Amino acid sequence: MTELTISGRAFCIDGRPTYPGRVFEGHKIEGLLFNVRAVQATFDDANPETRRYWAYPDTGEWDPERNVSEFCAALPAWREHGVLAFTINFQGGGPLYVPEIYHRYDNNGFTPQGALKPAYADRIARVLARADELGMVVIVGLFYWINLLKMEGEPAIWRAAHEALEFLSGTGRRNILVEIANEIEVVVARTPYDIFRPERQPEMIEALRAAHPGLLYSTSHMASNVVPAEGQPPARLIETVDYVLLHGNGTRPPRLEQALRDLQAMPAFLKNPKPVLINEDSPAVPNLDAAWRNYASWGYYDQGFHDQANTEDPYTWYEDKPRWNTGPYEELSGFQTPPVNWGINTPFKRAFFERVAEVTGAKDRVSCR
Repeated sequence: MTELTISGRAFCIDGRPTYPGRVFEGHKIEGLLFNVRAVQATFDDANPETRRYWAYPDTGEWDPERNVSEFCAALPAWREHGVLAFTINFQGGGPLYVPEIYHRYDNNGFTPQGALKPAYADRIARVLARADELGMVVIVGLFYWINLLKMEGEPAIWRAAHEALEFLSGTGRRNILVEIANEIEVVVARTPYDIFRPERQPEMIEALRAAHPGLLYSTSHMASNVVPAEGQPPARLIETVDYVLLHGNGTRPPRLEQALRDLQAMPAFLKNPKPVLINEDSPAVPNLDAAWRNYASWGYYDQGFHDQANTEDPYTWYEDKPRWNTGPYEELSGFQTPPVNWGINTPFKRAFFERVAEVTGAKDRVSCR
């Protein structure tokens, strides 16, 4: 059984730091956790009016079982390239940023009252099991802002959190990192729930940790908000989390590097250093390089958009160029807009996986196959 632990600033798998002994271009890689944002791995849409947008182009139907099966089948290739982790979420993430769809689709592992849906839990359990078999880590998010709006108040949110964590503990898997909420700044700005404020997240984490010990907890911020001029995570939150979780969306390498340096210079961080993990950024390999050069783990986020293969700019803003479910299936881009081709089938995907293979030393093993 795969067991994830933390030792100082390093992630460890089965008692050993990840990428043991690895140094690349003079920088320590041992202890990092390169990852992919795969929040749609357990996706389904309970709204029949929007479900059609996720139909596979080769069948004309959406199929959550096909989606999770193809995801699990793709994981060995990711692992061979040195990717050791990925993110899923009980409430997914933005699948298509078109208002009439984005505000109506219903990908939610919880009922409005906060009960865990058995079918959703089953798909998550299968993903956890496959990752366990491969020696991989799963970053499991609980909440995503737009699906929080479908829940019936804060009591439902607390119920959902407890049921999700009880389920995760009950699987017996030890390869889990918990992400309470996706980008708490966005949650606070767009929902009425005060419990997600940075000053109150320690309260939530401490309550959940007391009720569900044995798991590793954090909650995610946007890296652009870590720059001093725009505010930093409160010291108490840095002290409370088991690992610091950032998103790099909208940053270029200099800004991302500055955010990481500022974070790591905070007195609360210096007093108790812990891993820094980015699990959402962009398809931009320059940001990947900025992260590991500052001893931070990095996560590939590829929304996928129309004509993505025809641009050389990985920073192209995804909201302006939605990707529809047109085929052929083999050429579908991205990992976040269903239907998803979970293979390494585009220039952006290949650039990321090949760079991780190079940085981690997996390149020689892959090329020998």
